[in-house]
Amino acid sequence: MNNGGIYNEVMERLNYRKSEYLSSLVRKLMSPEEAKLLLALPAGTDELAVQFGLDEETIKDKLQEFTERGLVIPSRGQLRFARDVARLHDATLSSAEKWVDTELLDLWKDFYENDWFAAMNEGPQELTKPVIRVIPAWKAIERSPQISPGDVLPDENIRELIRRADVIAVVPCTCRRSMRRCEAPLDVCMQFNRGAEYAINRGAGRKLSVEEAIAVADRAEEVGLIHTWPFPPSFFEICNCCRDCCNIFDGGLYYGTIDKVLEKSRFRATIDRDICTGCEDCVERCFFGAIKMVESESNDGPNASLNIEKCFGCGLCVVGCNIGAITMTLAQA
Repeated sequence: MNNGGIYNEVMERLNYRKSEYLSSLVRKLMSPEEAKLLLALPAGTDELAVQFGLDEETIKDKLQEFTERGLVIPSRGQLRFARDVARLHDATLSSAEKWVDTELLDLWKDFYENDWFAAMNEGPQELTKPVIRVIPAWKAIERSPQISPGDVLPDENIRELIRRADVIAVVPCTCRRSMRRCEAPLDVCMQFNRGAEYAINRGAGRKLSVEEAIAVADRAEEVGLIHTWPFPPSFFEICNCCRDCCNIFDGGLYYGTIDKVLEKSRFRATIDRDICTGCEDCVERCFFGAIKMVESESNDGPNASLNIEKCFGCGLCVVGCNIGAITMTLAQA
């Protein structure tokens, strides 16, 4: 088998169509010999040693290196090669700095912009339900007197989600790390329990206390990032997403398919236009174009008005409104 053949087999294993950009990526990520070893997984070190004519210690060292580089992921008690492009993206781009150079960042960016971005439209069109969910900003809940403690379900309270985790780690946002389109912080995406242990053990994540993790979540809200987590709920990660770099938001907002990918929270913003001064901070913070400035009879000049159908209940506008003109309420059933 020539080198092109082995790399084509890698792309097939990733369940992705042939792509010159993905081909360049996998050639950067692995040598032909490494590709053959990755494709032989899962398998025991003794079996791999016989197959590749190496001693078991050499195999163990290589598998540890693959783990650190994000090329293998533990599953069902065995190390396995990433089963799709999304997992390869997240694992390799959350690796420690020594494994992530500028060339790799550029190759992932090129692949996304020239190939994956268009596929992000095709995929959502086929979805029957969203795959991620908005978690409302806790600072927005706190600033909303209409919401009582009993109104917030356990899976909607980011601080309680953090508190119930056994192990917590923070890792770099893989999308912002490669796309580099905004100035939002990188180290705000959190892994929990098995996901956290994987990140810590391979040197990709930094272990956090509960208090440190809550501070990370607070910072994300303040700088204008949306808390999201997989849907149906899978308690391994909470991402803090921007609109410019995030693969989900970028493609979903551009193609108008965000509602197919992202489930709204049960809350919606509400604006008191008598208090609003028309600063437009909320307009800038809203990912979804739900707020615009319109003329008001009771105030001088335009002020903020909400299109509730477009609101996803993230609460970023509430956190960014320093005069308290915006709060959250439960959405009407």
